[in-house]
Amino acid sequence: MIVSSFFKNFKKHPELPDLSNLSFQSIIDLPDKVYVHDFLNPNMSNKVHKYSIGKYNEKRPNMYKGNLFEKWKRYIHMGIDIGAPIGTPVRSFFKGEIFSFKYNDLEFDYGYTIVTKHKIKNQNIYALYGHLSKDSILDKKIGLKLQTGETIGYLGSKNENGGWPPHVHFQLSLIEPKSCDLPGVVSEVDHKIALKVFPDPRLVLGNLY
Repeated sequence: MIVSSFFKNFKKHPELPDLSNLSFQSIIDLPDKVYVHDFLNPNMSNKVHKYSIGKYNEKRPNMYKGNLFEKWKRYIHMGIDIGAPIGTPVRSFFKGEIFSFKYNDLEFDYGYTIVTKHKIKNQNIYALYGHLSKDSILDKKIGLKLQTGETIGYLGSKNENGGWPPHVHFQLSLIEPKSCDLPGVVSEVDHKIALKVFPDPRLVLGNLY
């Protein structure tokens, strides 16, 4: 997506409600020990691991290739990546509903994507689940109600998830997406506002790293 259009005419973001006294569900079952990537350091070995975590608000130089990213100098990651085997179930972190679903078909895009909507303390919070399988969207309907911990999709293979190793990109947003999409990485120009609009997913996923 054209990131500048997402933030166009943006004036004020909603305040994030206090989430500390609420119970949320992990979106993927993880083992006790999980590899945490360090994409900030290009000299680090970042081989594919069966289970892994990619950090929020991490600068990832030279990682994102192609016009989708390089034209706008986008390399700061605004979600959390959770790597796991193809077909791993992905769950809703909280009760809510299906806001939108789509196949984002550009190379290195999200592939099959679901955005959910959650009403938390009178504030709408949206969550994007990217890089899913085709089967994940087959039975979906906009407005379909979701329960906390309900399986909403599965990790997709490289040929259906935008061309990435199997993982889910999970991202929160305090403003309504204009489509079934969110800028998962942003440029330095948009970084400050992105931090306000896209809060740290660990607020609902727990201390993953």
